[in-house]
Amino acid sequence: EMKNIKVVFANQKGGVGKSTLCMLFANYLSWKRKPVCIIDTDLQKSIMMQRQKDLQIFDEEEPYVVQSFDVNEPELMQQLMDSASEVEGFVLFDSPGNVSEDGLVPLFTNADYIVCPYEYEDKTLDSTGVFVQVINALKAANPEMHAQIFFVPNRIDPRIGTNDEQRMWNSTNDIFSQLGKVTPMVNSRATLKRINTFELLATQREAVKGAFEYMIKRMK
Repeated sequence: EMKNIKVVFANQKGGVGKSTLCMLFANYLSWKRKPVCIIDTDLQKSIMMQRQKDLQIFDEEEPYVVQSFDVNEPELMQQLMDSASEVEGFVLFDSPGNVSEDGLVPLFTNADYIVCPYEYEDKTLDSTGVFVQVINALKAANPEMHAQIFFVPNRIDPRIGTNDEQRMWNSTNDIFSQLGKVTPMVNSRATLKRINTFELLATQREAVKGAFEYMIKRMK
C-alpha cells in the first residue's frame, strides 16, 4: 500500500537549480519504480516546457505525468492540494521563486516535505535565510503545517573553497541543520545540465544518489 507523499521544491532565490533538482528527483524515483508525478506551479514553467520538448524527441510512453498549474488563488491552490492528497505515490511541486505569494500558502501548509536547494554563496545564503523566515512565519500562523525541510547543498564544486570559505560552508550547514535536515552535497557536474523528463543517465544517478537516497529513506 503506497501512501501519498507531497514534496515541494522551493527557495526564494532563483537559479539555485530548483526545477532541475525536481526533475532529477522525479527521474530518480521513476528509475526506482516508485509512482511519481510533477505539478509545475513555477511561473517560468520550465519543467512543463521541457516535457513538451521531450515528447517530440522520445518515441516512448511518458515515464510519469507532468502537469502545470497557475498559482494565484489560494482557494484553487487548496483544491489542487486536496486532490494531490488523493494520488498514490510521490507528488512533486516545482514552486515559484516568490514564496510570499498568497496563493502559495496552501502549497506549503499541506506539504509533507519541502526541499530547499542552496549554493554556498552570499546572495543565495541570504535569500535562503529569508525563505526560512517565511516558512517559520507560515508555521506560526498555520499550526497544522507539518512539512519537514531538506536543505540540499547543490551544484557544489568541492575543489574550490579556501579554508575560510569551507568554515563558512560548515557553519551554514550547522544553522540549516537546526531548522531541517541537510543532505549530502550534489556536486556541480556537466551531466546535470543535460537533463530531460524521460531518462536518468548513469552519470546523473551517481551525482544525485547520496542526496536522494538520504531523502527517500526519511520520507515516510
